[in-house]
Amino acid sequence: MCNGATIAQSVDGPVIKDGDTWVYSVVEEKASAAGITSRTREWENTVARAGAKTLSITTKPLDTTDLPREVVRNADWSIVANVNGQLTLTSHPYDFPLKPGKEWQVDFATNSPDARTKVEKITKHYTVIGWTDIKVPAGTFHALKVEVEGEWFKEFNEIGPSATSTVAKQQGNSVAMAQTQQASTPKPVSGKLYQAYWYVPEIRSHVKLILEDYQSGGALNNRHTEVLESVHVN
Repeated sequence: MCNGATIAQSVDGPVIKDGDTWVYSVVEEKASAAGITSRTREWENTVARAGAKTLSITTKPLDTTDLPREVVRNADWSIVANVNGQLTLTSHPYDFPLKPGKEWQVDFATNSPDARTKVEKITKHYTVIGWTDIKVPAGTFHALKVEVEGEWFKEFNEIGPSATSTVAKQQGNSVAMAQTQQASTPKPVSGKLYQAYWYVPEIRSHVKLILEDYQSGGALNNRHTEVLESVHVN
């Protein structure tokens, strides 16, 4: 699927319509002490409501009878989430108009994302690499590839002092013994992020994406991969 629009140096934002549907094969890989586990499912994403600024997307796995869930995305496929009580841009895969060589960045910090973490900081640097042909189950497409090199950083809360007790036998008597562990703060940790999107103007979305998360030493934490199985756009 290739025409003059995909060969152009600049690509404008998509005009997404109600009922547009994409089916993706989604592979989730997760690292553990035993190795990397993997699960593959097919997901159907359908536009329930296409507004001027936001989209309502219903998404459901095709191997279940569960009701679909509904998510909101910006009309350019960026994601806004609640960060520290404020709506914050957390993902911006396409900064339209797109053209090879264009760059942009997303930075945000989340206070207390969980009980253990004091603050988590995310930095993502986006670059439009250029046009490339890519083959997926839905066919061969001329796509504009966007790559993301990023970092994550976590700073932890102090772990307060704790007391433990044991019971020991001394000359036939039971004696309670207590030990106190001093308060301490775990050292901060950081790691790398990598993402890639293959965007095709004719289908108004990606035909493939990869999201990867790495530990500071370079070991993989998890990987999310989507490839297009089928598409229907109005």
